[in-house]
Amino acid sequence: MSAGPGETWLLDLGNSRAKLARLERGAPADVAALDWSRPDFVAAARALLGSWPRPRRILVASVAPDARSGALRECLPREPSVEIEWLRSPRRACGVSNRYVKPERLGVDRFLAMVAVHARAPGPAVVVGCGTALTLDAIGRDGDHPAGLIAPSPERMLLALQRETAIADRNPDAFRADAEDDTAASLRAGCWAAAGALVEWFARDQQAAIGVPAVWLHGGWAEALAAWLARDGCAVEVLGHAVLHGLAVWAECPPDRS
Repeated sequence: MSAGPGETWLLDLGNSRAKLARLERGAPADVAALDWSRPDFVAAARALLGSWPRPRRILVASVAPDARSGALRECLPREPSVEIEWLRSPRRACGVSNRYVKPERLGVDRFLAMVAVHARAPGPAVVVGCGTALTLDAIGRDGDHPAGLIAPSPERMLLALQRETAIADRNPDAFRADAEDDTAASLRAGCWAAAGALVEWFARDQQAAIGVPAVWLHGGWAEALAAWLARDGCAVEVLGHAVLHGLAVWAECPPDRS
């Protein structure tokens, strides 16, 4: 298969899934998501990537365990002409500044989500990732990152309660998502309300530092969290595939990263 002219692939390797896309007109295209747990993961990834034009460049953002990212690495082209870049969070790039003492320790998925939001809507913002974890990051008008938090996502809170309590022993329906059960409703409401309250508190807490922020959500549970926040009148924007959009911005911003 011949290389596409200037073809770039964007890979977002998360804790639960790998998202793969091509860069087209400054945005991710042909987005596909593969669960790490599927038994034919490597075969599926190779088949998908083999159907795309051969790349000149591949950008990879990974927060996955080494074994999983290694499995994906085996699916990538090995020609010397293909430039493969495994990204780490820099001190500054694409208009966003990283205040971590060791900047590379800020999760690259969080950094790229901030890049995506800042490129789309410069100004004070809170960027919330709701996937395996719940991450909250503030961005100032100038792209500075003054604060961030990490907590369990609502689904992980539920799993912790299921594993660490005897609730399910007394009520086997308690942790079924489709159960019409008072305990199940209470558990889900408590965990989702806790996540929503943290988002609202963090946004209010950052007002003095960055101004009134817009709140952006991304991740597998973003739509569900947005629905909970809407009940309290908290206006949010949902940005699908935020990390891939951040990779797309990274691919085209000047290479003066530090």
